[in-house]
Amino acid sequence: MASDSTVISTPLTPGLADFQTNEVATLANRRLLRWMFAFLRPVKLLCFIACLYLSAAIAAEVLTTRQMGNAIDHIKDLNIRSTGTQSFWAWFSSGEGRAFQPHHLRDVLLGHDPGAPLRDVVLLLLVLMTGLLALRYLREVVNIKLSMTIVYYIRSAVYDKLQRVGFGFHDVLSSGQLINRALTDLQNVRVFVQTAVLTTLEIALVVGGYMLLLATRNPSVALLSLVPLPFWTIYILHFGKRVQEASKAVMEAEDKNVNLITENIAGVHVVKAFATQNHEINRYDKHCDSYFDRVISRIRLYAAFTPVIRAIATASHLSLFFFVSVLVIRGKLGPGDFLILGAAMGSILGRLQQVSVISEQYQNAIVSARRLYEVLHAPATVPEKADAQPLPSGAGDVMFENVTFGYDPAKPVLKDISFRVKGGSVVAIVGPTGAGKTTLVNLVARFYDPQRGGIRIDGVDLRDLNLSSLRKQVAFVFQETYLFSDTVAANIAYGRPQLRGKEIGEIEAASRLAQAHEFIEQLPKGYETMLGERGASLSGGQRQRLAIARAILFDPRVLVLDDATAAVDPETEELIRRGMNFVMHDRTTFLIAHRISTVKRADVVVVLEEGRVTQIGTHEQLMNEAGHYRQIAEAQLYGDEVVRGAEDPSHMRRVQDDRRVSATVEAVRDQQRKDEL
Repeated sequence: MASDSTVISTPLTPGLADFQTNEVATLANRRLLRWMFAFLRPVKLLCFIACLYLSAAIAAEVLTTRQMGNAIDHIKDLNIRSTGTQSFWAWFSSGEGRAFQPHHLRDVLLGHDPGAPLRDVVLLLLVLMTGLLALRYLREVVNIKLSMTIVYYIRSAVYDKLQRVGFGFHDVLSSGQLINRALTDLQNVRVFVQTAVLTTLEIALVVGGYMLLLATRNPSVALLSLVPLPFWTIYILHFGKRVQEASKAVMEAEDKNVNLITENIAGVHVVKAFATQNHEINRYDKHCDSYFDRVISRIRLYAAFTPVIRAIATASHLSLFFFVSVLVIRGKLGPGDFLILGAAMGSILGRLQQVSVISEQYQNAIVSARRLYEVLHAPATVPEKADAQPLPSGAGDVMFENVTFGYDPAKPVLKDISFRVKGGSVVAIVGPTGAGKTTLVNLVARFYDPQRGGIRIDGVDLRDLNLSSLRKQVAFVFQETYLFSDTVAANIAYGRPQLRGKEIGEIEAASRLAQAHEFIEQLPKGYETMLGERGASLSGGQRQRLAIARAILFDPRVLVLDDATAAVDPETEELIRRGMNFVMHDRTTFLIAHRISTVKRADVVVVLEEGRVTQIGTHEQLMNEAGHYRQIAEAQLYGDEVVRGAEDPSHMRRVQDDRRVSATVEAVRDQQRKDEL
């Protein structure tokens, strides 16, 4: 079901192929960083508020640590004037507990005021801790809101892009890859952007704030605490070069897993019909083993990275404690300073170790950003001109002028196609499988642009038209019907969403023309019945009739029926045909069909063989000349009678016998005369 490669091998237009292989691959990391941070523009106010709460919380944390040191110093120097019979709470509430008066104004300004009551010191500490808790709560709320808002904007951008890119883009990237990029890669970018702003600011504020606090106690201690920074920086830069390739390998393996799951869920009926469950399970197991091996390789890299970072932090921490212990013993620092140092270094080293987390997120984000950039900056496969005009009014005249097209330009599917269809005509496109019939009609809606030649509708080249106005005038009933998980009425009115729940009369009229009204009325809730995914609760013929009703209600200028009645029985096909005669009146209709009973009613028949127009004319004209059309007509209409009793049953050999061909032509004419009577 799923391809083993992460990119479908079918080449696309040169522009997108070159973009994927050259521009995205060689994009500098600095440019990707700037591009990622551009996602902060819509949330800059939230980001500012989050930074404000973060700054206030760090300030409260540093002040709380300083106040705890002051409390320890106060207790050490405290001179309690008490009789010994007074209880603690009575003493505390009395405001006593003053130590000696400060000798210098500097002591008061720096908070070294042992002359203040212990009660006041403790109360201020409680106020600071309460404020710190409140700020942490507000910070967490704003961070979550910021995170979800960033996800909203990035996801909206991705979804908008996926809706607007051409078919060529989806031909190259599988649905599993796109789903993974819209989920996993998006989250990797979001996490890094948020972390890079808030965590980096937090590290800077914590280091700066505690450095300032330590400098007021002892400048030598503050300088010594900065020793691990250069070692960390060097090691992280060296590590980053190794881990990016490992992260890319993990994401590519995850793409394969998601793609395999997506395709097997979509094709579950095929899997069960061919009893290949064990085969698919084994394939998935192999993909999971590959994914597991790549994850383990990345884990091994981080397993060697994290201990080194922590070893540097631990060595620095122990060295500082040893140094400060010596200073305390010598009386140059007090016990409060020792407590402040412990809290400060624990906070500083703890925050600095988050550099390893940021580094890991950065490596993942760079790989994910490159993949996400490929989606959001993919060039248009059918570019729209800045001065594109809307489709002018007209009868729906369509002209192909020397059109050559191939999904791979080196292997054209259509070769030098030229013909004209008058407005309001019914054109049947016939030919063997793989001749390019569906590709031909896809060009009418400009799903692709031809490499050579051009297509005109009512005299205007499609490349000069506004895509939206063009596609609102071209409706398709595709060979493979797709219905959405919505009500029957909503699926029929999909092209005209303003009718949903309002004009049920128009929806019902379209359903009657498509011979769908009868079975819709038998559904549990009629037109309000919810359909399962892809319309799985309906038969193939019922889904096809809903698709025809959807195209009828769209009321286009050009209608394309790509083997639209292949899934219905002949009786229903005849009923649909009678209804469609009314719909196709004064409307240009391209009809791809294999049943001659359907084709022969067309105004003109175009025969495609190996990408070229080999015959064109009415049914009667083509029956009078040798060629592919007469061969398939004889095989379908009179094949059994012609070959009955013949020694050679081969159709291709039969049509080479002029006598049999002449007999068949006469029989067809007789049948046509009977039909007219």
